[in-house]
Parts: sequence; structure tokens; C-alpha cells
Amino acid sequence: MSINVCIPGISGKMGMEIAKLVLLEKSNMRLSSAIMRNHNEENNSLSNIDKKIITSDINHALSNCDVCVDFTRPENTMQIIEACVKHNKKLVIGTTGFSEAQIKKIELASKEIAILKASNMSIGINLCLKLVEKISLSIGDNSDIDIIEHHHKHKVDMPSGTSLAFESVIKDNLSMEKDIKHHCLRVGNVVGDHMVKFTLENESIEINHKSFDRKIFAEGAILALKWISIKDKGLYTMSDALSL
Repeated sequence: MSINVCIPGISGKMGMEIAKLVLLEKSNMRLSSAIMRNHNEENNSLSNIDKKIITSDINHALSNCDVCVDFTRPENTMQIIEACVKHNKKLVIGTTGFSEAQIKKIELASKEIAILKASNMSIGINLCLKLVEKISLSIGDNSDIDIIEHHHKHKVDMPSGTSLAFESVIKDNLSMEKDIKHHCLRVGNVVGDHMVKFTLENESIEINHKSFDRKIFAEGAILALKWISIKDKGLYTMSDALSL
């Protein structure tokens, strides 16, 4: 069965990357709709997409899709969630930088629809999260812990959603309160580098991940939307989709 996919923010970097992969997977899925604020404007990067499926109307876009894949901004995601609940559509969220109140809205919506939310859709990052979980459980209490990240100069949230995900995993596996230091760099065109460092008295362990192309996030999003397309309501993560 072909999965009908809606992509909000189709003209954004991630929107275009995901659209490319959806179009390549034509035997398994179809780009049924896309959302673009100024959808009547000419955009050469969208030349291979049927202009008839692009709209600025969220409700119209969701009416004929199975799964919506959102990599926009928190304020846009809140509108998308509301519309997905209204139309009973499944949702993959790759947006980061949510407030606590916005996260609560996502959790509440997941009681009505299936939502997969991940701060980083990279398969490699999610494997690193699992490694960090095990190391934290084993030696976290006895280590100095630092999270170091480097992103392009246009990235808004700091620390990144991925760094906060690492912090959350670490804290969940410590038996005591511990200060975890974040070190953030926003220069150049770096897609995303992360390192988690555990320093003991006479040795250290470093878990490193480097992203060379944002295509890895789109590949993860494709995996996520395939997985969630057959799931019932609930809040899921990439760990669920990867069976980690």
C-alpha cells in the first residue's frame, strides 16, 4: 500500500530533502500534498514537484494524506498538530526548540493520534544515544560529563535538540544530581557535529558523531514515516522505530 505524505515547509532545506526521497520511493509512497506559505511564488528548487499539490492551507493539505512530516518551527508545529488531530493524521516531528508548554501539547495530542518525535532523525545519532545510555549507567556517577556541539551559523536553538537529548539520556541513568556542561559553537556551514565526553580520573571516553549531509535526517524521516504509518495513537521516538 502506498503511503500518502504531506510535507509542511516544502521550500525549506529539510522539506526539499524529504520530498526528493519521497519522490524516489514512488512504489511505496506518494507526495500527496505540501505546505508553503507563499505557494504562488516561483521557486526553481521545486521544479520537479507538481505545483497543484502545494498549498498554504493546512487543513486542505492534510485532507488527503496518511502521514505528515514536519521539520518547520515550533510555532508552526503547534498549528500542524492541531490540524492533524482534527483530521486524525499521523505525524512525524523533526522540529526542535520546543518550550515545556509546547511539549505538553505534543504529549496531549499523542493521546489521540500517532506521533513520532525526534530531535535528530539520524540513525547514527540514535545509536550514539543508546551507547551514551549504557556508559552513563555504568560510569556516569563517577565522571565529569561534557557535551560539545558544532553547527552552522544560522542554527537558532542552543544547545541543540540533539545535545538536550543526550543530556536527558544521561540524567535518566545517573543515581545523583550532576552538572552536565554544554559547549556550543555556531560558525560556518557545519551540518552538525556532536561529542559526549565522560572523563574519569585517569582516562576518558568520547562518543562522536559527524553529519556530512543533511540527507541523513531525511533518510531517518523516511524510515520514521514508514514505521508510524501502521501504528496506533501514542508518542514514539526513533528508538522505537529502530527497535533499540
